[in-house]
Parts: sequence; structure tokens; C-alpha cells
Amino acid sequence: MKVFYRSIALVIAMLMFVSSSWAAYRPVPDNRSLSEIFNSINVNSRDLTRVRFVPNNDDAWYCRWKMIEDAKDSIDCTYYIVDKDMFGQAFIGLLLKKARSGVRIRLMIDGRVYRMPYMSKMPDKIEELAAFPNVQIKLYNSVRKSLSGIFSDLKKVAASNHDKIIITDSFTSIIGGRNIGADYYAQNGENDIVYRDTDILMQGKHVATQLQKAFNDEWNHLKNSVVKADKINIKDQLASVDLAYRVMSRYMQGRGLYKPDQSKLSGKLAKILTEMNEEISRYKNISSYSGYQLFRGERPMPVKILDKHSRIGALNGITPNLIKMIDACRNEIIIQNPYLVITEEAEAALKRAAARGVKIIFHTNSADSTDSLFPQAFLMNDWKRILKTMPGSRIMVAPSQNERLHSKTFVFDSLITVIGSYNMDPLSEDINSEVVAAVLDKSFATRVRLRILEQDMKKVIEYRIELDKDGRIIKAYGPEDHVNEKVVKKMNIMRKLQWLRPLI
Repeated sequence: MKVFYRSIALVIAMLMFVSSSWAAYRPVPDNRSLSEIFNSINVNSRDLTRVRFVPNNDDAWYCRWKMIEDAKDSIDCTYYIVDKDMFGQAFIGLLLKKARSGVRIRLMIDGRVYRMPYMSKMPDKIEELAAFPNVQIKLYNSVRKSLSGIFSDLKKVAASNHDKIIITDSFTSIIGGRNIGADYYAQNGENDIVYRDTDILMQGKHVATQLQKAFNDEWNHLKNSVVKADKINIKDQLASVDLAYRVMSRYMQGRGLYKPDQSKLSGKLAKILTEMNEEISRYKNISSYSGYQLFRGERPMPVKILDKHSRIGALNGITPNLIKMIDACRNEIIIQNPYLVITEEAEAALKRAAARGVKIIFHTNSADSTDSLFPQAFLMNDWKRILKTMPGSRIMVAPSQNERLHSKTFVFDSLITVIGSYNMDPLSEDINSEVVAAVLDKSFATRVRLRILEQDMKKVIEYRIELDKDGRIIKAYGPEDHVNEKVVKKMNIMRKLQWLRPLI
């Protein structure tokens, strides 16, 4: 997630604040087990799904490339961001290759991001891709169409499609936290921003059908805009994305750079190639794609897709089910999330869990690792209360940009794992479209749990409090104790803007 993602919400909020809340739910805890909660989720099929946990950035890129490269009939994908860098251009170049071979393609990009600097010059390329008869491209909740609601429900204007979905041939799918850009696939030191993120790769018609429905629900919104091909093309934009595909493909195969003297390019394309080679040569870990396989013996597991419409839709299948899982836990809850701005409903459920003796571990960003300071400012308001009212809970934060988190992962009692695009904040709970996968499998959950505890949390700072016999905080270690003084001052100003919390 990038800085402007939250900045847009803040700018809109300053124009007008609407305090109405969406469908409040206060579930009554029951005595069902986690397995019973999982089985009660309203998904028709009980088929098993082949599942692969994808925590590494290079694997995450290879998965997407391989899925699209192998597609024979159809590709459906939706992303919040398709960046203008090598990864974004090569991604469009790969879709171009599949369009030329006759594969049906539907691509959806969030309407808020389409004209932002991060996608500079990408709209021209995407519009030319839209010229193919087997390609459909839409902008979600187009700004032009949504502005009519600015005086009725501002949250509907701000609503984004935060899903990150690829479905190929209605059979193989991937979701998670990653957008399309170097930030999500490079390694530390290779790019200015590098995220620690998580995806889940799935193979099976059962899950693909559920994700197809989630995709279609957002695709069919009336406030989406159709991206049409340019009527007049002064410059051939597809030549550059086709070149990006060739540069990326060659480099990934371990064949080195695409040489200007070998490609017989001239003029502007030769200059573009030089720039692409300079960029891609930074990414050392994506040059071993040859022979890559999507699955390596992973077995089928029970999986259910939990979907949530944005503010302009009705469905909210994520938060209520997460709260039910929290209420069913008996031992441990792990929440790995970049933005820890807990809502009242989620906090109440976590307090109930802590009162039962459930251990709760939060793994999130600090002000020194985050890409968005507002959530950290609100965490300054909350962290002492969380630790005091949830006995046995721990807050572990990433200490620097080398550990910057973007992963949205939950592990409940080492039995159910939830992975997707859903952040632990009001923006995901109330405004944006989100999608996650819930997996019921002890070995899978154990693997994810160990990755978080033993690898992701190898270098963390723990926020701590000490209480006296009357329950008063007498000692604490938190953001003020390790964050730069100037940043703390800025957060102290931000944390007072409580009216912004519903949009963070």
C-alpha cells in the first residue's frame, strides 16, 4: 500500500466528514469450535483446493507470470495499482501477448489510482491494450461517475477496489496483499521501497468460482467506467510494453539483458531499452524462472473465500467471520497487519478472547517502517489500552524500512489461516472492497505461524507496559521511546484528529 492511498481519503475527508456507520454488528459469542465456524461459512461446495503459501517476493512474481503465461482461455485480474516501472509494464506486455493469442482478458484497476503519478503514462498503454476485441478493461468506481454522491455519502466517493485477484482459465487463482510493481517483488536494497507481503496461490474450480463471483460483483457496478481504445494513436504505446515483456522474459530465464545491438532497435525505443536494462539489472532474485512450477507437491485443503463489497455494495463477509473466529479461539491469535487501527467490534472480540486466556500477538509496522504515518499516530492512542485491556497480548513492530510490512495474515489456534487484502482498520472494514481466503488445515497454519514468529519477527521492537497492584501503568516502552523526535511530534498532532479515524 502506498502513501497516496490514505492521502486521498484524508483530502476527501477534509472537504466533508460523514459520520454515519455501516451495518453495525455485535455478535453474541457462542460455544462453537473453529472448525464449526469454518464449516458454517455460507459457501455451497465442500471441494478441496490445492493451496500454496507465497511469502517470498520473487516467488510471488513468478506465480503471476506463470499463471498468465500458461492461460489458454481466460484471464480475469483486478489490481489497485499497476505501477509504471518494469514490473507494471512487463505485466501489461504479457497481457498483450495473451491478447494476441486470443485469450479473453478482463482487467480492472481502481479509478482513484488510474491517473495518479504511480501510473504515469500507463493509461495510454492500457487504452491501446483495450483495442483488442477479446480484451475488456474497467476502472472501478470511476471518479467521474462517483462525484454525484459527494453530498450524500462521502465514503461511497472514496470507496476503492482493494482486491488483488488473478484467475486464469477459471481454475487457478492468486490473491493477497501485493499490487503490480517493484515494491512488492524486489528484495531489500534493490528498490527504494520493498514490502514483506503475503499471497495465497490456489488451484481448483471450487475456489475459482467463488473468486469469479467476487470479481463479477465489483466488475458489474454501474459506477465503473469502461476504458476504451484511443481513436487516434500518435505514438505506438504497445511497442514499449511489448519490449518490457521481452526484457523481463529474457532476464527471468537467466539469459541476461536484452542487448540493444541484438534487438535492432533505433530512436526512442533504443533509449527505452537502455533504461529498462538499467532498471531490471537491479533485481537479482528474479533470474531463475526457468523450469518454475506453480505447485511442488502441495496437497488439497478446505478453503473458503470471504468477500466484502466496497461501500457501494451490500456484502460484508469478512469482518463478521473474523470476529466469529476470534470468539472461537482458545489458545492463540496471530495478527500480522501493516495498519493496526482496531475498530470497536474487533477490539471487543479481542478483549473477550484475552479474558478467556487466549494469547494475542500483533505484528505491525512502526513509524520507522510504515509507508503511512496516520495509522501509527492512531496506534499511539491505542497501544497502551490494548496491552492493558487484553492481558497476555503482545505488540511487535517492524523497526525499520528493511522489515516494512504489507502482509495481511491471521492465524487462529494454528488451525485456520486467513490471507488476503484486508487491513485491520476502518478503511478495509467499512469503505473498500476486500477479499481473503480462509484455510482450515493445521499443517498449513503451523507453517504460516512459524514463518511469522521465527522469520518475519526475527527483528522487532516490542511495546510493553508494567502495571502496579491497582492496575495503573507505571512503566511503558512504546513509539515515543524509539522513534525520531520530529516524527513523534508530527504523530502527536495527527493523533488528535480523531474525526479522521473512520477513514484511516
